[in-house]
Amino acid sequence: LQHGYPFKQNPVLEPLDHIKCRDALLTIQPVSTKPVRPERSEGSDNATLEPSNPSLRSGRTVMSEARWPRADAVIGNPPFVGAKKMRAELGNEYTEPLRKVYEGHVPGGADLVCFWFEKARDAIKDGRSALAGLVSTNSIRGGKNRFVLDSIVESSRSFEAWSDEPWVNDGAAVRVSLVAFGNCDARARLDDVPVDQIHADLTPQTREIGSDMTHVARLADTSATCFVGTSKKASFDVAGAVARRWLLSPNVHGEPNSDVLALYLNGADIARRPSDTWNVDFGTKRALSEAKLFEQPYRHCENVVLPEKQRVRNQSELAKWWLHARPAPDTRNAIRPLSRFIATSIVAK
Repeated sequence: LQHGYPFKQNPVLEPLDHIKCRDALLTIQPVSTKPVRPERSEGSDNATLEPSNPSLRSGRTVMSEARWPRADAVIGNPPFVGAKKMRAELGNEYTEPLRKVYEGHVPGGADLVCFWFEKARDAIKDGRSALAGLVSTNSIRGGKNRFVLDSIVESSRSFEAWSDEPWVNDGAAVRVSLVAFGNCDARARLDDVPVDQIHADLTPQTREIGSDMTHVARLADTSATCFVGTSKKASFDVAGAVARRWLLSPNVHGEPNSDVLALYLNGADIARRPSDTWNVDFGTKRALSEAKLFEQPYRHCENVVLPEKQRVRNQSELAKWWLHARPAPDTRNAIRPLSRFIATSIVAK
C-alpha cells in the first residue's frame, strides 16, 4: 500500500514458477547403461555429454552443463569460493566434474564465481539473454579469473562496472568488483565515470588513457626476475619458542638444526605484527635418510606433517612428504647469490 499497490486478497503468496531451486552450473542425471550420442542443442555451443565418460561420473549419476532458460537479464551475487578452497567446500565428487565440463571455457585455477560469468556470457552470445550484472571478488580482474572477462570483452562488451568496492560477507570485509555486460549501446561507465571502453582487467580506455594492459607482451629480459615462493600444504610451522630450543640441540651427524629451520614471514607478519612462527624446511631434494638425522625437526614432520600428507591425492607429493609440496628451486636459485631481494604477499595487487 505504501508504494501504490492495491490491497492484497488472500492468499498473499502466489505461485513462484519462475524461481527454481536447482544447481545453476551442472545437470545431474542418473547413469544410463545405453550409449548416448553427443548432441548439440540448437543455437548452443554446449554438447550433451556422454554418461559413459568416467571423468563425469559421480557414483550412479552423471553431470553435464546446465542450460539456463531464456531471460531478459541475468542478475546475481554468485558464491565466493576461491579455487584453492573448492575441493574442501564442494568435495572432489563435484569439483572434478565441474572443471571437466567447463574445460576450455573456465580455467582450472579460477574461482567458483567465474562459472556464472561464463554461463551468462554464453547465454548472451546464444541470444537467450541480453544483459548481465554480477558481483565478484575483485580478484576477477587478474590471474586465471580474468579469463572469463577476456571472453566477455571478445564476444560482447562491459558497459558498466565498479572495479574495487567494499563489501561485507558473513561479517568479513572483502573487496568486490561489479560488472554489467551484454547488448547495451550506452556509453560505458567505470566507477561511475564515463569512459570509451572498459578493458578485461576493469581499467578504462579514454582519450587520456589509451593502453590496454591485458595485451602487453611479456619481456624476455624479466623472465628470471619474479618467482612464486614455496608452497607447504602441510603444518611445517612451529612456534618460535620451540624452534629456539631446537636450534640449541645437537644432532648425531654434527649438523645444526639451523640448516633446516627458518623464520617464516607472511603478509600479516609484515603489515601487522610478527607472529614469531618458524618453519621446518628440508630444502628441495634432501633424502629422507638425511632428513631423519635432524632429530627434532624430523620428529615433528613425522608426527604432524605425515598424517596430513597421507590424505592428499597427489602421489608425487606424498612420495616426498617431508619436503614442501612446492619447494620452489627456481626461487632459491635466483636469490642465492643476492644480498637482498623484494618479497610481496601473493594476495597483494
